[in-house]
This record gives sequence, C-alpha cells and structure tokens, in this order.
Amino acid sequence: MRHAILVEGHGNNAEVLQETIRILDDAEIDFWIHWDKRFKKPTLTSYKSKLHFIKSIKNNWGADTQIITEKKLLEAVSKKKYDYIHLISSSDIPLMTANYFKSYFKNEVYIGFFNSKNQISDRIKYYYPTRFLNLRKDPFKLKRVIFSIMVLLQKLLRIDRLRNSNYKIKKGSNWFSIKKKYISNILEFDDSIFMYSFLADELYIQTILGDFEDSIDNKDGNCRYIDWNRGRPYVFTEKDTRELSNLINTKYSFARKVNNANIPRKIFQDL
Repeated sequence: MRHAILVEGHGNNAEVLQETIRILDDAEIDFWIHWDKRFKKPTLTSYKSKLHFIKSIKNNWGADTQIITEKKLLEAVSKKKYDYIHLISSSDIPLMTANYFKSYFKNEVYIGFFNSKNQISDRIKYYYPTRFLNLRKDPFKLKRVIFSIMVLLQKLLRIDRLRNSNYKIKKGSNWFSIKKKYISNILEFDDSIFMYSFLADELYIQTILGDFEDSIDNKDGNCRYIDWNRGRPYVFTEKDTRELSNLINTKYSFARKVNNANIPRKIFQDL
C-alpha cells in the first residue's frame, strides 16, 4: 500500500523531520510538506521517498490558518494514488520501521476523540482574530488583551455563529491517519464555521468524520504516543529513549513532541 505523510512544519531547524524521512524512506511512502512562510524552507533529502513542498502561508498557533494549511495538504494529494494519508508535525518521530508501517494500517480511520467538559463550541461560536495575532509571540500580553476584548464584545452583542445550526461539534487530536477516500468528505464539507476560529483544528476532523467515534478506541485512536500528563504536551528528551524504544513496532505510528534529532537516531540505531 502507498502512503502519503503530510507534514506541518516550522522553524529554522528541520533535523527531526529529516530523521523521520530517513527512518521511513521507502518507495511507497511519500512526504508532502508545508513549511511556515516565516521561515526558510529547509533542504531535505531521501533515497526512495518522494518529497514535495506545497506553497506556504504564515501559520499561527490556535488560528484557522492551521486548518487552511491542513486543507492545502489534503488538496495536494487528493488526486494522487495513495491508500492512506497521515498528518504529522515536524516535531513528530516514527515509532515504526518502514516495513511495519506499511503493513500496520487496516482500519478506515485512525482519529482521536476526547470527552471534553469544556465549552468546545466556544472555539467556533465567536469570531477570533488569531489569523492576524500570533499569541505565542506576545511578551507584553497586548495581543491577548485585544483577543479578550473582542470576545467580550461579541458576548455582549449575543453573537453566536452556531445559532440555528445542527453541527455536532466533537473534539480530539488534530493529528490523524485515514484512508485516502475520506479526503473528499473533508474537502467537500462547508468549513466556513471553522474560519476565524480559535483552536478549531482540534474540532475540524472530528466534527466532519464524527460518525466514526463509536467504532474507535478513543484513548489511542489516532495511533500517536503523546504524553499530556508530564507536559502540554510533554517534550521527550534523550533520557526517554528507552521508553520510546520499547514502543517501536507496536500500536503507535508516531510520537510527539520531539525537538532533538538524536532521539530518533538512538531509538532506531540497531534496527
């Protein structure tokens, strides 16, 4: 089976992604990469996998630009011949060898669903300026003040974008693996409600493909090893190499979050 790995990348260092490509380098596994426009496009190499870069945009944390980027990647592979599509970040590393990866996937979709007590609908209920405000770079908290004032005004004006709608809003991890045939469900969905949103990338796929929720083990539904107990999420370090090594070729396709390229080098050095 043929696989397309879609990568949302950013930053000035792509060593972790290069290791991911090296580990999964295979004629049946291609990489389609979006690199945040604010950073120089990295030079990446492979022997067997085909590497494709798509036209980039500025991608702000928490903004609808993350959904726009996701759609651009899906559109890029929608007419190509693949069996499975996988969305990862440049801070993800494989926990499978290429041969195990190619033979592992059997289900229709691998999506994570979370039972959230928070008002997740608020993320798309109001209009948010996150497309224009990078909240991760806000040393004096001025952007967050603007953000809060805009939301407060909308509450006072009783703005509700979900009024008279019948959306069943669901939440989960934005990283997923699906059979390619479901790309059409995503691209044909009227996603206007997800524009000018906040953290809606964690609602997007789950809402569109929500009918799969009852058939998925929600704990590890997307086959990703992500630790939310030690961090938000936890960033694995070299002291965690044994932990990660023990998970190779099990039920986890990728681990995140990893910023050190020595980690994948070490856990795959004997394979």
